[in-house]
Amino acid sequence: MKCICLLLLVVAPAAWARVPLQPLPDVELPPLMEEEIYERGIYLDPLPEARASGCSVTIRGGMPKPEPVVLETDSENIYPFNDVGAIEVENGKTLQLWCPSGFTTHSDNVLTLTCENGTNFKIGGSSYAFKDLACKSWPTFKAVKSGATCNGGVVIRVGFQITTSRFAEQYSVCFNEEEEVTRYSRHVLSPGSNYYETGVDRITFTTGGFFDGKNVDKLYTQVTQLETINKDLGGDADKYFDSSANVYLARGHLAAKADFDYAPGQRSSFLFINAAPQWQVFNAGNWARVEDGLRAWVSKNKLNVNCYTGVYGVAKLPNKDGVETPLYLARDANNNGLIPVPALYFRVVIEPSTHKGIVFVGVNNPHLTEEQIKRDYVICNDVSDQVTYINWKTTDIKAGWSYACEVADFLKTVKHLPALTAKSGLLI
Repeated sequence: MKCICLLLLVVAPAAWARVPLQPLPDVELPPLMEEEIYERGIYLDPLPEARASGCSVTIRGGMPKPEPVVLETDSENIYPFNDVGAIEVENGKTLQLWCPSGFTTHSDNVLTLTCENGTNFKIGGSSYAFKDLACKSWPTFKAVKSGATCNGGVVIRVGFQITTSRFAEQYSVCFNEEEEVTRYSRHVLSPGSNYYETGVDRITFTTGGFFDGKNVDKLYTQVTQLETINKDLGGDADKYFDSSANVYLARGHLAAKADFDYAPGQRSSFLFINAAPQWQVFNAGNWARVEDGLRAWVSKNKLNVNCYTGVYGVAKLPNKDGVETPLYLARDANNNGLIPVPALYFRVVIEPSTHKGIVFVGVNNPHLTEEQIKRDYVICNDVSDQVTYINWKTTDIKAGWSYACEVADFLKTVKHLPALTAKSGLLI
């Protein structure tokens, strides 16, 4: 779905309030720093109506390609968007664009734009339409260690290195380098999050300098993963795979591509430290419904929420002798498992101003029985019957048996998350 929209917005000056993208206060604030086989088109809100006075550029359809990183002037902050996914700038105020390879119109890699009107901005006395200010090539994103640790790993910041001292962070992850597993990613959803840019190409996942030089992309291929798991199970692993029915292990996003409105942010999600092996039938099933339904509900209710999306445990399948065997995509020199196939995916959602929260949990194994799931995979009291905004089939094992819990209840079992609280109850 592609649409080209020029927004001319008319409001009183007081209405130019912008929704900040920076994380809201929380009990814990670590240093900030899927493979879905299609782009989902459900839960999409209509585009905002046009106004006029000041400058306004709709992210969905109004951006140049390749797209610059949009920044607050002389700041590390990515420029915020309003609750209908538009960049708003008052007359005479500025923002900055970053293209490390330069622009098609300018050789500089940082441009300061002054709002003229509508979608027109001044640069050095000359007027330019915002959509004409394209990069020569797509901005590069980086994953850098913050120097901080987290429960079970190191904090890695993902974003854009504007200068040696200016890093615009998109999200962060807690990564365990020994086991090569990301415990959780951390990012923010805001009222405009459901107006994310559509039509952004999926790119190849990269290691970002992690995973000790492995060809992780090859490890995820269906041929290689079948060979690896067949070896661990002692044969007959092919009965657990059926590509025609989406029963294979995909590169499952933690912070979802569509959780970021701007195209460069979406592209930055394609790092293996922001992914884990996920059965595709679950990825495109109930987990997709959690991601999409939450994003739509947050936008509808004009919320700012902190999201901690992660994995827990290691999935198992019976080997040739019937012994439940943990699944990994790789092993080290001592035969220790690396890049584990998670038993569970989760997303903890905290709205810090009200101190409400909820956890969504999905079982990452379509080969289990209902008895196994209830015995070993439901780790907190299920409150999914109180959730009305996720269109899921909670007891569908193939689509990923799913449930919801109170935050405190979930944290009794999952210990590697920060000390989060939701003392005011469920976010429903």
